[in-house]
Amino acid sequence: MNLNYTFRLRLLFISVIMIFSGSLSAQLSFEGEFRPRTELRNGYRILHTSDSDPAFFISQRTRLNLLFNEEAYQFKLAAQDVRTWGDEAQIKDNANLNIHEVWAEIRATEQFKIKLGRQELVYDDQRLLGSVNWSQIGRSHDAILVKYQNEDSKLSIDLGGAYNQQNESVLGNSYTLDNYKLLSYLWMNKKLGDMDLSGMLLMDGFETIPGNMNYRYTYGTHLNYKINGLVTSGSAYLQKGDDKTRTNISAYMIAGKVSYKIRTLNMAAGIDYLSGGDKDDADPGRYAFNTLYATNHKFYGNMDYFLNIPNDTKGGGLQDIYANLGYTMSNAVQMNLSVHNFSLAKEIIYPLNSTASLERGLGTELDISGSYTFGNEMRLQAGYSILLPTDSLEQLQQVSANGMQQWGWVMLVLTPEFFTGK
Repeated sequence: MNLNYTFRLRLLFISVIMIFSGSLSAQLSFEGEFRPRTELRNGYRILHTSDSDPAFFISQRTRLNLLFNEEAYQFKLAAQDVRTWGDEAQIKDNANLNIHEVWAEIRATEQFKIKLGRQELVYDDQRLLGSVNWSQIGRSHDAILVKYQNEDSKLSIDLGGAYNQQNESVLGNSYTLDNYKLLSYLWMNKKLGDMDLSGMLLMDGFETIPGNMNYRYTYGTHLNYKINGLVTSGSAYLQKGDDKTRTNISAYMIAGKVSYKIRTLNMAAGIDYLSGGDKDDADPGRYAFNTLYATNHKFYGNMDYFLNIPNDTKGGGLQDIYANLGYTMSNAVQMNLSVHNFSLAKEIIYPLNSTASLERGLGTELDISGSYTFGNEMRLQAGYSILLPTDSLEQLQQVSANGMQQWGWVMLVLTPEFFTGK
């Protein structure tokens, strides 16, 4: 690790704490997160074959979070180090630390706030914009956000935007990184008794060649309704425009879920349908819905075979029918069991030079996980997943799978609170 860099970062945290702690009316909290995770992958994300060997490793995320809350503004600084144990030579100058979040939120009025800087964008159930917290790195955006919240009418409105550049250019605005160049969105949320209704309109723009932009538009609604132990939720989104690789996009997604809690049991079932093209389309990819900047790990199976839609299904879309059973044994112990049945939304021809279409079925996944909480600051989690793939999934990945696919993991989460107060 770069010792000078680490020293400067520590000095920055100490300086910020000393400066902010001088304000008698402000709240200051300084927290950490230590999250090592051991994984055995033998079919995670990519089908293993008779010639492949299992992967075994330990990854680790360490975060330091500083939050300063004053009457006129909030300030957050979150630095993190993400590594795989053994990923660097010893006695070598390596810089690893980076800034996950650093933002300021200014209270313009009682109802209006302006938030700007590097920040997580998390909305509704994270189907379009999410933090991707399962990933050790996570996702954050360099953005500006205008927030309106009226407690009396229970109405919230967010207007956000981002403009990306890869350096301080002297001339020109060419952007070559594999990100959006422009992002803007409008989110509205209204609470009506037991109903929570949201709507979103999102535009992201991509630079295909210097000076040429393609724009994609995604818009729709999310609904959540709770009554006693019954919770129903649904989402519907349309997608139009162009992105970096597709033109004249015409795609959609619909999702519905019902859950019911009986004492210590929480039962749920649902279906997600992401549109795709079919075997008669000259360009099936343009009909495939893209999940944008979502937290897909929480939706389409823990083994992450469908993180990158539409690429992971080659434009065929995705249908996921699932059931979930959660059991709370005590305040400390929780267990969860999920079953997913995956299929293409439409039959497609793949490889493109073949003549026969793929059958829609892709496979069945079983996910088992559990957690044990030690007090307020320590939690141990573990999980095991299996996938039974079909010939169609093998064709999509262009491999011959060696039977059942497996993945297991154990993760320790420590969240110490170093300091909180005025």
